[in-house]
Amino acid sequence: MSENPRDETAAQATLRSGRPPEPSVPEYSPPPEPEHSAWGGWVTFAGITLVLMGVIHVVEGLVAVLEPDKYLVGSGGLVLHLDYSVWGWIHLVLGVVLAVAGVGVLNRNTVSRVIGVAACGLSALVHLTFLDAAPVWAITAIALAVVFIYAVTVHGGEVPVNRGDDRTTGFTGPGAR
Repeated sequence: MSENPRDETAAQATLRSGRPPEPSVPEYSPPPEPEHSAWGGWVTFAGITLVLMGVIHVVEGLVAVLEPDKYLVGSGGLVLHLDYSVWGWIHLVLGVVLAVAGVGVLNRNTVSRVIGVAACGLSALVHLTFLDAAPVWAITAIALAVVFIYAVTVHGGEVPVNRGDDRTTGFTGPGAR
């Protein structure tokens, strides 16, 4: 018989010890975590900003519908000559879309990132046409939209994405802490 126990066959090991040998199982080591940059925090900041932009769009829409005389110019002084009630509904709908997309971005949802980028682009265009009515907020909203679009399109892939039941990060859902 061989001196090295590894040279034994399974039949010889069974005869010698009276029981079959235990199978050799390689040790499992999970794959390493991907490298994350500091832009992951910027994507979270962008999600929070998106929710806040949505809330302010809703407030702006309510003001346009309920108190249109609060704006600096009449609706005829805007780039697109629409009644303030139409502008109000545009802001209301866009605000809801932005807020919902912001919550999705905070939960690392890829579809919400795409919707958020599209909604931010639309928000920037709406604020360009609404610039004369509320100039300070319009410029601020356009700048925030540009930061959001940059953070999500360029660095959004550096943030881990949740896929259904295997969620491990986020603010809501089964993986929330």
